Amino acid sequence: MQTYSTAARCRAGLAAVALFLTIGLPLLSAAHARAEEASLPYGPGTARIEIADARTDRPLSGRVWYPTATPEVHQPLGTSKVWQMPDADPEAAPAKGVFPLLVVSHGTYGNTRNQAWLGSALSRRGFIVAMVDHPGTSTFLRDPDQARQLWDRPVDLSRLITWLLEASELGDRIDRKRIYAAGHSLGGFTVAVLGGARFDSRRYRSICSEAGLKKVCAVFSGWSVSETKEDSAAMEVSRKDPRVTRIVSLDLGGTEVLSPKSLEDFDVPVLVFGAERGDMVDQNLESRALAAALPASRVRHVELADGGHFDFMGRCKPEGYELLKVHEPGDEMVCVKGTEEREAQHRRILDEMIDFLQD
Repeated sequence: MQTYSTAARCRAGLAAVALFLTIGLPLLSAAHARAEEASLPYGPGTARIEIADARTDRPLSGRVWYPTATPEVHQPLGTSKVWQMPDADPEAAPAKGVFPLLVVSHGTYGNTRNQAWLGSALSRRGFIVAMVDHPGTSTFLRDPDQARQLWDRPVDLSRLITWLLEASELGDRIDRKRIYAAGHSLGGFTVAVLGGARFDSRRYRSICSEAGLKKVCAVFSGWSVSETKEDSAAMEVSRKDPRVTRIVSLDLGGTEVLSPKSLEDFDVPVLVFGAERGDMVDQNLESRALAAALPASRVRHVELADGGHFDFMGRCKPEGYELLKVHEPGDEMVCVKGTEEREAQHRRILDEMIDFLQD
């Protein structure tokens, strides 16, 4: 059974009120949804990718999604007892044309399957979407030393962009003026750094010395992040990739340890998604705080009404919750409101992202 073990691993907000948007759209009928899907211009092409470059110490693998010229050809990408698998047309020929590129970063101990639904949906709407499993912090590649080198996560995405542009068969299909990045949870932190935010070691140590261990402190200290002078210096180096012109944060974690000055100086537009339920991260410390800290002219803050942290992952099957409750106790939370309600949230997320990325 394919599962994603996430539950156990995974300034203040009032200033963000002027930027705060709560989405509360009605559920679309199944017939309406099917009609819209049938009218999409492209099919969901996809392929596994292996990145071979100078970083032989950190090989990367993942998946790319791309538009095809046959929108009617697709089938579920594999099988799962828990998850509704996204539509795909594996190894299909890409459609002619030039398309924007979105690179996606998964959360703590996540993987490229978590946002496969997004890759499938966006490829059918004219985007190339690529993602890799981050070594050390992915479901299949858990390594404490690689996790400690957290500065390599944004570098992974830069390497992915370079490989796609220079070495992949999709290089001539990518619009080099429209390269974007999105990330969920720790992936949101990752793409914020890719966009110009910088880790603040002093701030990290100050926050994490306070009484009451905060979530970011628990995760980072568990990985021995920034414990030596050398690691602190590496964490604080700018990992900004100037090729990335827009950022999408999906219910991030880690805002508190980012340099306020680096957020104040952020020079690319950012779409900040939050989840109203706050079931995994404190919105006042994370998405609301991030939106408040970024330049008002460059940020759009969308908080999903009744949304949860895992609504940015795939849709569960109706029986998914109970299966996880039995076989992976504690992880069933990833399927809370994970069927029809999550499908509606996906549509809202897609609408907002497409509007932002095509602006």
